[in-house]
Amino acid sequence: MIRTMFAGVALLLVISACKKNDTPLTPSNNPNSGDFTYEISGLRDTSLERIDEVKFVIFIEKKTGKGEKVVLSAEGMPDGMKISFTPSNEDTASFYTTLLLETERVKEGDYQINIKGASATSGIKNNIISVKVLPYSNHSVGLKGTFTETGSCSQTGSVTNNVTITPDQTVQDRVHIKGIFSGVSTNEIYADINASNNTLNIPKQTVNSVDYEGDGTYDDNKVIINYTITGITINESCTSTLTRK
Repeated sequence: MIRTMFAGVALLLVISACKKNDTPLTPSNNPNSGDFTYEISGLRDTSLERIDEVKFVIFIEKKTGKGEKVVLSAEGMPDGMKISFTPSNEDTASFYTTLLLETERVKEGDYQINIKGASATSGIKNNIISVKVLPYSNHSVGLKGTFTETGSCSQTGSVTNNVTITPDQTVQDRVHIKGIFSGVSTNEIYADINASNNTLNIPKQTVNSVDYEGDGTYDDNKVIINYTITGITINESCTSTLTRK
């Protein structure tokens, strides 16, 4: 306390000291504050054959706000292409899932596929990837499947049989045709594919004591063949269409 005199008037000055607060101000780091936002990482451009598959492990990461359920889907796939998510295409962010992209006789070309994410508050987010579909490295793979043979033969008349086509395991661009003419699976012949003009050749071969020989054409869903069967007791000439089931 300090007492002083000014113009005959006594003044009393009181000086008080304020204690300094050294505690710093800290911002709030609540991870659930603000609007919900997220990002999808792990997607990339890719290429694969007409029959093939590729997998991506992707991460749906919550960036801000309280976690919400994100639903994944895909659009823009051509015929024969499909996309699935394992273990799930929806969960509360953040979460991992595996994207499986499969092709089944998809036409060659370049495709833009949209992997979409959707949540209640952030709406839809589009993620475009480029997918290049390549020719078969082994064209016999494209004919694999089950078929119905319908046709006619010079002696037997009309034929209708179940036929299976499988790729050869050791010879490139060669297929095995089971059940032709008789429907019996042990009746198996082979044919060599020429992918440059979509033709096939059935070299002369002996199966179950008779000789088979022929040629034909094919596309993704059918095979048209002309073949002969000759032996001691048989001399047939047949024209058949094998239609994919």
